[in-house]
Amino acid sequence: MTGRPADQDDRPGRVALTLRPVGYLLIGVVWSAIWLVGLLLLVGSVPFLAYVDPEPLVRGVGERLANPVEAIALVVIAWPILALAIGPGGWFVLTASWPLAVLSFVYLARALNPAYAGEKLSFTTRAPRGSTFGPPTLSGVALSLQPVRTTSFTDAVMRFYVAGWTLDGRTVLAMIPAGLAWPLAVLALIPGVSGTVHVVAGTLAVALVASSVVLGTRAFRRRFGPDGDVVASTEARPLTELTADERRARRARLEKQRRARLRRGGITRP
Repeated sequence: MTGRPADQDDRPGRVALTLRPVGYLLIGVVWSAIWLVGLLLLVGSVPFLAYVDPEPLVRGVGERLANPVEAIALVVIAWPILALAIGPGGWFVLTASWPLAVLSFVYLARALNPAYAGEKLSFTTRAPRGSTFGPPTLSGVALSLQPVRTTSFTDAVMRFYVAGWTLDGRTVLAMIPAGLAWPLAVLALIPGVSGTVHVVAGTLAVALVASSVVLGTRAFRRRFGPDGDVVASTEARPLTELTADERRARRARLEKQRRARLRRGGITRP
């Protein structure tokens, strides 16, 4: 475990110590529910549309494909918009929710541990306007539930946290193929369609999802690798612009890096 206890002025009071396990539990349950609903809508809608009531969908799409103008509009306009909403939109909704749920349960465990009784467990910073998704705000979006004490596990979760709450063009482009695969997956499962259509649609859907996995992994590593964009931008901020909790987190991160170098037998220079 890295990091250091909070300063005396930051230590929570008796009431806060009593209530914060309940607070973290409720927050974790809420974000878990948001993630579960998003997952069910994203994945569960495919078999629902294919098996529960496919006739209106097939009839509506067939009528539009019969008209050349509507067919072009469906393929050129509606399909890309749907892909953008389902692919990148689904990625950001799911990735913005589950890290907060996991971190909440981590703080719940820490809140029940007497070793953490004298310190804050999480802190909040504000992202610049336009750097996160969601409706416009007058000030920066509050990014809460960031750990005061960091571990390798919380560091890994925080990478997904940042990936889910901050916009990144490479990630958006990487998730578009998965969005394009969604209607193809529905088509591959709809009864009454020829076997050839099922095979072709299913193959294309799998290929598109696989391409999103590959491109998304590359985009993630490019952002959060040792020389990634996020690490560079974070370390470039001067100490005077950091809050007390952010300074503690940076000290903890540097201390962990120093210990890792010492374990590998490296030489650390001041």
